[in-house]
Amino acid sequence: MNSDLEKMRREIDRVDSELVVLLNRRMELAVEVGRIKATASLPTFHPEREQQVVRHISQLNTGPLSDESLRAIYREIFAASRLMQYRLQVAYPGPEWTTSHLAAMSLLGHSASFLPCSSMEEVFDTFLKGKAHLAVIPIEATLQGWGGHGIDLLYTHDVRVVSECYLEISHYLCGAVSGLDAVKRVYGRTEALSQCRGWLAENLGQVEGMECSSTARAAMLAGEDRGGAAICNLYAAQRYGLGVLAERIEDVPGITARFLALGHHVNPPTGNDKTSLLFSVSDKPGALLAALSSLSATNMSRIESRPNKIFPGQYLFFADIDGHRDQGVIRTAMENLARNVTFVKILGSYPKGDPAQPFRIEKENMPTIAEGRGTR
Repeated sequence: MNSDLEKMRREIDRVDSELVVLLNRRMELAVEVGRIKATASLPTFHPEREQQVVRHISQLNTGPLSDESLRAIYREIFAASRLMQYRLQVAYPGPEWTTSHLAAMSLLGHSASFLPCSSMEEVFDTFLKGKAHLAVIPIEATLQGWGGHGIDLLYTHDVRVVSECYLEISHYLCGAVSGLDAVKRVYGRTEALSQCRGWLAENLGQVEGMECSSTARAAMLAGEDRGGAAICNLYAAQRYGLGVLAERIEDVPGITARFLALGHHVNPPTGNDKTSLLFSVSDKPGALLAALSSLSATNMSRIESRPNKIFPGQYLFFADIDGHRDQGVIRTAMENLARNVTFVKILGSYPKGDPAQPFRIEKENMPTIAEGRGTR
């Protein structure tokens, strides 16, 4: 048995040696790509190229490695490649270890430099002043929609949507207490407390819910409270030294949130794109019908209305349609739409994410209370 184990370990060492050589060769090529981009004044972040690579490696994958694991590995390879060319600066609504932070890391890898901002306004300000290459903002959630403020800012600021991602929202009850019986207060964002209301009532009875401004703050306060626990993600729990009291306590499984990456460049078509736009219509009968009829040749995957805060009495419509703005049918639809609305703004065309395959925060070496507190 021991000889077989040693043989397998030697084979793993051999494969690792080959991987190191190949990864370094890939980084050398990435440096050359960066030089060519700089010479030609091309944008440094190319989500469409990364999507092409992911599709290619998924087609090559025969297992046992899952496509999801392979994508996670390549996100870090992409991040390391970008790091060889430049240090990607990414603004997001903070603080650290919030859902937006995790979404930014899932989309861009851990090697980027992430800049937490105190508000959505600060995210846009940081990006537009050139302090960050990209910004990541929340735009949609399956149960509670918290993208309205983002839509307002997309309307008033000169930015482009260059990428999107979907993140699965998983809630864990974490704390520094001895067990569930010791929990007297549960800290969490309003949405998190609501999404776990049934589980809390069934398992903790009349425990007091303490609303917090962020997941990270909930974890921090729970760590300071001898009778406290937090509804948070595993990264926040690890950061504040909390153990896992209960896993996946959300009442409805499969909650996902959508995030947009904002940049300045224009993406070329990939063959699997989405175009996001804002428009408003005149206040007269049939105006909205005329606008929607302009888009009848396209597949509209989402539309949401939002009161226009600059012009009271008017509404903004945020819509997603399948396809790239440079495609003939989409270009024609945009031209027709412009003739039937009072305002239209194409926010961007970008590689389409798959809500059925969201990024998932995996449990990696996180201690449960039974195992004792601690960090990796």
